[in-house]
Amino acid sequence: MGLFGLFGREKEFELDKVKDVKKEKFLREYSDNNTEEILYFDNLNFKLAIVEVLMYELNLLEPRFDIYDFADKYKEKEIDTDSYTVIEPALNFFREISIPKKFAQYVEQIYMDGGNEVYMNIIPQWDGEDDCFDLNNVTISELSQFPNLRKATIMSSDFDKVKEIFDAENIDVELL
Repeated sequence: MGLFGLFGREKEFELDKVKDVKKEKFLREYSDNNTEEILYFDNLNFKLAIVEVLMYELNLLEPRFDIYDFADKYKEKEIDTDSYTVIEPALNFFREISIPKKFAQYVEQIYMDGGNEVYMNIIPQWDGEDDCFDLNNVTISELSQFPNLRKATIMSSDFDKVKEIFDAENIDVELL
């Protein structure tokens, strides 16, 4: 390697250090400015029920997920929008989406049904006949985030257990 090659690499290394410092500063400023609190979920199926209300019923949570638009833009592999099984990248979208706490006050009722849009975007041809999205676990800490939630119609194969938790939070719950 010639002398100029060595200096070129040193400049490249210094430039990388500058980029790293700028990136670190941006991330620090972003996290300082982005102090919005988010809701916490222990159970994905409960989160999906909340997403149904906030994204598809009340149109508060954005971006509104559509499996067909998502499939058109997704580059890693082809997505079968006629799938009878879970589309993992779609499920991951819902798993990773953050829900601002400020939206919790708008959730007054949950109605879980096999035809809910959130489920159709994860398994487009789902018939609702299996327990894939059953709400069999929910915690008091999850429910207590929703001060105006007073009624829930749920899918569950362990209804008695879940009902106890809803009852503890004074939420009327019934099995679909």
